[in-house]
Amino acid sequence: MSEHHPIPERPYPLDHEGRIARLEGIVEQIDVRLSRMEIKIDATREALDGKIDATREALETKIDRLYRWVVPLQITTILAIVGLAFKAFSN
Repeated sequence: MSEHHPIPERPYPLDHEGRIARLEGIVEQIDVRLSRMEIKIDATREALDGKIDATREALETKIDRLYRWVVPLQITTILAIVGLAFKAFSN
């Protein structure tokens, strides 16, 4: 007695032309999807670059504003120390 195993059905035709046409269709879909992804990535990168630039400009503005306050305060402190030292040693 020999056992008979059924041959499973293939989801695609067995001829080479059909298989190649199917693969070409898959490759075209992959190409379209990759192009869409590239467009989305570029748009996201541009948006992030804009946000980073805006943040950098805001930080530079804050630093400039603080610098305008800190330098005069340091000069005033140094002059006060020099004045106190001069007064203490001049008597």
